[in-house]
Amino acid sequence: MYELIRHLIAFKYACKINHWSTDNYSHHLLYDRLTEDIDTWIDSIAETYFMADDNKTVFKANILEPKYVNKNLVKFCETIISHLEELQTDGDTNEGLNSLLSAIEEGFLNKLALAKLT
Repeated sequence: MYELIRHLIAFKYACKINHWSTDNYSHHLLYDRLTEDIDTWIDSIAETYFMADDNKTVFKANILEPKYVNKNLVKFCETIISHLEELQTDGDTNEGLNSLLSAIEEGFLNKLALAKLT
């Protein structure tokens, strides 16, 4: 689950890099749309999975792993969707967490469609 949080943070960062690097105004706006909900999802995972179990020590300053940052947002969305599917089927999550992961996956399917427009 911690790796998912790291991937979500890296995705947001990759979107911002693309956002700051484009000369195309419509892409500029699109990259902002791709970052929507990311912070909420990260917070929900952190609170539901880690903080509820009093496991706050996992959160370190190096949570942003540069090797995860992939400016190819289509591939990045596909990677995150795959990771979400694995987490939902590994049997280590409860129904409530699976519901959250499913909602995030649905959100990333929408982000994948948007990323294909860039």
